[in-house]
Amino acid sequence: MVKDVPISNLAGAVVTAWRVVDHINLLLAIRGQADEVRLKCRCERGHWIVRERPAEHPPKFLATCHNCGTRLELLLEPAVSRPA
Repeated sequence: MVKDVPISNLAGAVVTAWRVVDHINLLLAIRGQADEVRLKCRCERGHWIVRERPAEHPPKFLATCHNCGTRLELLLEPAVSRPA
């Protein structure tokens, strides 16, 4: 089951996989969580611009809200799955 999670609840999380559903919803698999989470911004929107920085040490997962510009930076597990 997927649950909505505000970005404020993800501090210190490590992304193990991510995918986009319906061209809008960003779903994250977080280390230690059994279920995927749907990322929600402070502005209550869920449309994200996503970038990976695998060459950085440690690797980073970056998401920017397409509506208000709020940014999120999380650690990225090196063997993360890429979107199809």
